[in-house]
Amino acid sequence: MTKGAVIVGASHAGVQAAASLRQSGYQEPITLLSAEHDLPYHRPPLSKAFLLGEKTADQLQLRSEAFYRDQGIDLRLGQCATAIDPAARRVETDAHRFEYGSLILATGSRARDLPVPGAGLEGVYTLRSLAEARALKPALDAAASIVVIGGGFIGLEVAASVAKNGKSVRVVEAAPRLLARSVPQQVADFLADYHASRGARLSFSQSVEAIEGDGARVTGVRLANGETIAADLVVVGVGGLANTELAEAAGLALEAGGIRVDEHGRTNAPGIYAVGDCASFDNPFAGAVVRLESVQNAVDQAKAAAGHIAGRQAPLAAVPWFWTDQYDLKLQMAGVGRSGAEEILRGDPADAAWSLLHLDNGRLVACFSVNRAADHMASRKLIATGVMLDRLAAADPSVPLMRTVSEPDLRAAAQ
Repeated sequence: MTKGAVIVGASHAGVQAAASLRQSGYQEPITLLSAEHDLPYHRPPLSKAFLLGEKTADQLQLRSEAFYRDQGIDLRLGQCATAIDPAARRVETDAHRFEYGSLILATGSRARDLPVPGAGLEGVYTLRSLAEARALKPALDAAASIVVIGGGFIGLEVAASVAKNGKSVRVVEAAPRLLARSVPQQVADFLADYHASRGARLSFSQSVEAIEGDGARVTGVRLANGETIAADLVVVGVGGLANTELAEAAGLALEAGGIRVDEHGRTNAPGIYAVGDCASFDNPFAGAVVRLESVQNAVDQAKAAAGHIAGRQAPLAAVPWFWTDQYDLKLQMAGVGRSGAEEILRGDPADAAWSLLHLDNGRLVACFSVNRAADHMASRKLIATGVMLDRLAAADPSVPLMRTVSEPDLRAAAQ
């Protein structure tokens, strides 16, 4: 009897891997292990719709409970994997031992700790899970003055949610600007101005020296310049770390902060795959080995790994893309921006609907779109095909982005 597939981790990547195995015709047993006790759920809304009370936990579910039953997926909630034995092809949890023919690691990432005094005080939160969101929401509702440490996507989304509820919020960022590793300067400046216009205060080039408290409870954040910001709640969003401990202990190769995999999601150990936030791979659009934290990448990698396990060649080849919702803005990003790239602006940022293109030798390599979904969708096709853009047409926001290339290239990009 075959040992089937075991998937460790039941977020976007793990659930997609299980679903794609079945969609690929895989008939063997599938066991999906989740360390959490909730049915697998969408994570992006945690910092937005869930905090604002627009969606409940039940509305965040990736799939209904019936889906797992009907697809023959053995979903084990509250089962935290503790060890992998690659030679015996076995995964252990606190309570059980599971043998596998194929193993998919979808262990995700966790919030990076802030190594300063007071980080463990009551009233200091991170936001990566539904459990953390459940704890944070009522605390935010009761708080009057909030400090967000870190001007990344999660920090900014929380700040936007707080400001929309009419609360006082201050964002403290150690870098000179927002999202230094993710978006160009013009996009970062636009977001900073937009947040400021909605009542959020932002401080740049400011490192946190300590989180202060009165007994066990937080009262403020002390900066390295000596300023203390009063706060009755602090949200820490200073990046994420891949959960690679299981893989490292099992002798799997690591690189770029993640478990090193190929275009099929295969690790260096036979029968073991890694997908999603925990995996690093040689991405042709980035020109380097990278680890991408995005729902899109998690889903695409899961499909590639499931296809390979099911005997189908479906290597990962998708253009990376990301999004963030802040206030009434939807920022969508396709490709990977490059330092020194030629930039073309489409539209007027004052209208809150514009795109910034990155070109390399006339070819589109990245697109950053604010409330221009059509530009985003077109850019994903154009980046994938590597076609040459007409620069004058590309700078005209009235010209559809797909019409900025020649007809033969347009047909190729539209396929």
